[in-house]
Amino acid sequence: MARKVFKTIAVDKDAGTHDDRLYGAALHPWRSWLRRSMLPLVRWETHWLATMQDFMCLPRPLSPPVHRLTMSQGVALEYGFPSTHSTNSISVALYLIAVAGDSLPYDSPTHTLCILGAAFYALSVVFGRIYCGMHSVTDVVGGTILAFLLYWAQWASRDFLDWIVTSGSYWVFLAIPLCLALVGIHPDPIERCPCFEDSVCFMGVIMGVYPGSWLCNSSDMCQSGLDTSANGLPFGLMYLAVMVTKIVVGVSMLFMWRIACKKVCYFLLPPIYRVFNLPHRKFEVAARTYKSLNKESIHPIPSVLDLRSLSRSVSSAEHVGIQSGIDLHERKVAECKYRGKQRPGDNSSNPQQNDVIPSTPPLSSLDDPTSMLVVEDAPLRYDVDIVTKLIVYAGK
Repeated sequence: MARKVFKTIAVDKDAGTHDDRLYGAALHPWRSWLRRSMLPLVRWETHWLATMQDFMCLPRPLSPPVHRLTMSQGVALEYGFPSTHSTNSISVALYLIAVAGDSLPYDSPTHTLCILGAAFYALSVVFGRIYCGMHSVTDVVGGTILAFLLYWAQWASRDFLDWIVTSGSYWVFLAIPLCLALVGIHPDPIERCPCFEDSVCFMGVIMGVYPGSWLCNSSDMCQSGLDTSANGLPFGLMYLAVMVTKIVVGVSMLFMWRIACKKVCYFLLPPIYRVFNLPHRKFEVAARTYKSLNKESIHPIPSVLDLRSLSRSVSSAEHVGIQSGIDLHERKVAECKYRGKQRPGDNSSNPQQNDVIPSTPPLSSLDDPTSMLVVEDAPLRYDVDIVTKLIVYAGK
């Protein structure tokens, strides 16, 4: 019974994906101080987490013996340290507790309920990551430390960040070159990892949200449109109708923008990359190796918004065995460490050398490297995808 209950954690922790938070931010303008503070906290910390994961390249707990409980198989392609879910949940919980302590009396029941609710949310996510076999204690501790640092930085600079958006200063446009510079210095991982794609997407969001919010705050038309929204209506059928209409129209416009913008970028960017011989990152297909991307299929729903995983039953959430190139490499390391194998290419017959733990085998010593592609089942990534994602997510 307990196992069935805790298996639901696999559903809970996959429900709050990056695109869920992205579209949630797009549907809610920055009208309140809390929204303007929470959005950069989550977006910036996702970038720094992805940067640390690709720099450290520390894997998740090896399976087997660990049984991973997750509704999405794509998480096996990511590194484990530090834990992204732990950092996000703890930093958000700390921020909400700080807001509650700053705005509510300490002896009020609401203040107590806010603290208990935030603490329960953070602890359930952290415990769920360990129980589901997705992270080790070290990953969670590292994520917790990073959460405290990011929370402190965001809380200390909350007034300045709010002033940038609400004032008439042009300093807000420095977010664009800053985000571009952070994308450019992102480290290349050893194996293929989607962490960089998450970082690019959220840098694109910040590039669009900060200047867009500044322009909306400076525009009388935008302000009048927000003032006449459903917030001024009494709660009832008309209120619900307006809210549902806004959500349907807003999400539809986001999907239409994604398809149209990506088509245009796939048409214009490859020739530019070829003419200027622009560099490409590791695990990306260079523009000089393909002719055109006009026939490349574009899905209206982003691939990272894994709707198929939400339709699977909880009983299918358990995964055991190698699921990515990272798992394959770690399996080789474990075999060398615990079985006392010799180093690749070492033909020495001295039996005493079998007691020496060999070093980490290089990637070239693995089994058939094409097995990684079969296990990961990941689509090709083109060099123009970086700029395309930045433009698409900035426009959203």
